[in-house]
Amino acid sequence: MNSHRRTLPFAVLLCLVAMPLAAAAQPTGSFPGHAVTIVVPTPAGGPSDSAARMVAKALSVAWSQPVLVENRAGAGGAIAAQAVMSARPDGYTLLWAQASMAGMPFVHKQSPYRSLGELAPVSNVLNFGYALFVNRDLPVQNFADFVAYGRGRPDQLNLATGTLGEFMVAEHVLKAAGVRAQNVPYKGGAQLMPDLIAGQVQVNFGPIVSGLQHVKAGKLKMLATALPQSSKLLPDVPTLSELGIPQGNLPTWNAVYAPAGTPREVTERISAAIASALKDLAVRGFLEGSGAEALGSTPAQLAAATDAATAAWKAFVREHDIAQD
Repeated sequence: MNSHRRTLPFAVLLCLVAMPLAAAAQPTGSFPGHAVTIVVPTPAGGPSDSAARMVAKALSVAWSQPVLVENRAGAGGAIAAQAVMSARPDGYTLLWAQASMAGMPFVHKQSPYRSLGELAPVSNVLNFGYALFVNRDLPVQNFADFVAYGRGRPDQLNLATGTLGEFMVAEHVLKAAGVRAQNVPYKGGAQLMPDLIAGQVQVNFGPIVSGLQHVKAGKLKMLATALPQSSKLLPDVPTLSELGIPQGNLPTWNAVYAPAGTPREVTERISAAIASALKDLAVRGFLEGSGAEALGSTPAQLAAATDAATAAWKAFVREHDIAQD
């Protein structure tokens, strides 16, 4: 039995050793040579998922390769992040991350990373505009009414949050307004919206696109936006700044990362493809219709945005005295 191992031709051994090296080198020169998967940390149907699917469709056309979206919701993005961190660093498995995931190490002891910057940055894709939504039966007509109502009923309002980012925006605004509410966490906007409409929860600070159709249908009220200036889509809805609430450092972007060690040529190629995808009419129409801003940054620009979001979360956790769970 051992004689066969001793007499194995050297040429065969050389081929066996070279095969993994050739496979590893292939993606850089021919990327993408097969299907690419984008892992999304929220359930299907939410704003981030919808944006990811539109970008994926445009990338698939550009690359002539399938670009699949895989939803791995839960644990504030930890499940999705872990899946991508465990994947081969070849560009074929990507993470569609939310800015709030930069805060995961500060609020969750079981975070799979100490810093979101441990992943390879690819592109900062877009900024979502956020808004304050309330149940239509809440007896308020504007932000001033809401503040008066909330101050008179401390901890009696149920605040629905679908992501860490929504929690961050809500805590910032409610603290500035002097309103206290009970946080009710959900896995994403697609899960919380039915409860908000039904009145099981009364308040949500979420992406404009997640509740806009319900506002138009009269099922919800939109009292304010966290946009830097009034939107043409919502001319009658004031911004938080106009209402005297400081904007603060509230990162609300969605970005794409790859596993650490992914070749720079690959991340730059994906980044350039995403920038082109954002010019697609369907993608642009979705973003403009949801109050979102297309970015399409370089990997270096995303690295800087990641550092800024990490610093913002660290300060936020310290300011609000939030303990790790």
